[in-house]
Amino acid sequence: MTTPVLHTGPAADALDGLSVGDALGAQFFVPETARAHLAARTEPSGPWPWTDDTEMACSVYAAHSERGAIDGFDLTYAFALRHDFDRGYGPAANRLLRLIREGGDAGRLAAELFDGQGSYGNGAAMRVAPLGAAYAADPEAVVRPAADTALITHTHPQAVDGAIAVAVAAAYAVRARTRPVTPERFLESVADLTPDGPVRDGLAEARELLAQPDFRVAAQVLGNGSRTSAADTVPYALWCAARNLADYRTALWEAIAAGGDMDTVAAITGGVVAAHTGTGGIPRAWLAAREPLPGWTFPEPGGVRAGGEPHLAPISLPRPYPVPDLVWSDGRWERIRRGLGPREADGRWVSYTSGGVLHLHRGTDGREIWRVRVGRVKGGWRPVSALVEADPGHLRGRDDHGLLRDALEAAEPGRDARGYGLRP
Repeated sequence: MTTPVLHTGPAADALDGLSVGDALGAQFFVPETARAHLAARTEPSGPWPWTDDTEMACSVYAAHSERGAIDGFDLTYAFALRHDFDRGYGPAANRLLRLIREGGDAGRLAAELFDGQGSYGNGAAMRVAPLGAAYAADPEAVVRPAADTALITHTHPQAVDGAIAVAVAAAYAVRARTRPVTPERFLESVADLTPDGPVRDGLAEARELLAQPDFRVAAQVLGNGSRTSAADTVPYALWCAARNLADYRTALWEAIAAGGDMDTVAAITGGVVAAHTGTGGIPRAWLAAREPLPGWTFPEPGGVRAGGEPHLAPISLPRPYPVPDLVWSDGRWERIRRGLGPREADGRWVSYTSGGVLHLHRGTDGREIWRVRVGRVKGGWRPVSALVEADPGHLRGRDDHGLLRDALEAAEPGRDARGYGLRP
């Protein structure tokens, strides 16, 4: 599909560059295609289906678009619920996302991978360039959200560092549109914000190899993703990007021609370079050949209330409260997750979600009355615990156990909110 008008700018550019690189790189795992096109650097005929790299990057882009920030809870379940087994996920990722979708503990499941060391693969790095491109004004500010997107599936420090490096690279690539930078300084800047470890060491090696004319030599030293680790993937992908920051076509061919994990190396390189060139730097024929991105990639910007308005006051005296026995469908939870503004629910409630917690504030004075933690169960969502305002100066009448059910009904936009709520 064509990118909607509301979704233009560096992050959308990076997503286009990432997805085209992923889709093109994936074509060369077919031996006949590689023999016919790789040495001559001619593109195969389309369409080019994209892989798990793009599917997860679309979720990262959508999550940031709808809130203007990353909510780890939302992104975790976006990954799990949109997971398409046939997109080329690895066995560990397939199992992890299926178990999360069925209600498993996401954090525990990710930490237990590979005998408890967590995954150090390149999956967190491959999907994060669009997020980094949104932080050109302050590349340092993307370090924490990039790490947050990684930890959902990859808890090993090497994988987290790979995601940080790629996000920071995308931020600096956008900045280079107006502040030209040498390839050496570009990689130095990325390394400066990458934690100590194998990925940062690889970036230092990549900088030393920038003058090397043969990409095969660089790939032999830095790795080409054949081990699928972050340290074996990210340095070479960013070497390709740094050398060719204004030349998407050449950057992609160098990323792919080294072999190895071609779709992922090309996705990383393509996302970073397009963050600099814009979508206009991607060959039109390549964009046309790439499989269209799914419609859910492009939600209404800011369509999920983030909370934090100064007039909203938190619970002053929280007390546990029994939760009703109910299960929401995915569709109902999606409506609740988007929150209620002051002009909805007859103005009686203002709500937002954060980190899997639904906050319900009284519309008349902004006082938080309910705080409800939500969990995934197989086939839906349910409240798992709740707190209520116990300060009698702010609330009376909390002993009726039907009141929370009523409030939760009112939290779903489009439902009749009259009669719901508590006495002040």
